Amino acid sequence: MSDFRYPRWQRPFQEVLNEPDLEELSKKVHAAETAILSRLQELSVVAGSHDELDALRKACEELLNVQTHQLKWIRNFGGSSYKQ
Repeated sequence: MSDFRYPRWQRPFQEVLNEPDLEELSKKVHAAETAILSRLQELSVVAGSHDELDALRKACEELLNVQTHQLKWIRNFGGSSYKQ
């Protein structure tokens, strides 16, 4: 497996990108979201983490792309997604 700079959230995120089964993909999206949100909470009290915050932002954008295009979740006006 690849070496990750931020493995606590990048590993579950990478599992999303590699999952072909839609049922498993939904579970892995949830796990990646949980890991990302947990890390964002930790970083909210840490200074100087701009590189990781940028990587987290990009991962969130890609998760939203997976949710809307692969899982066919609908984006609402607030930016969050829900399943049809």
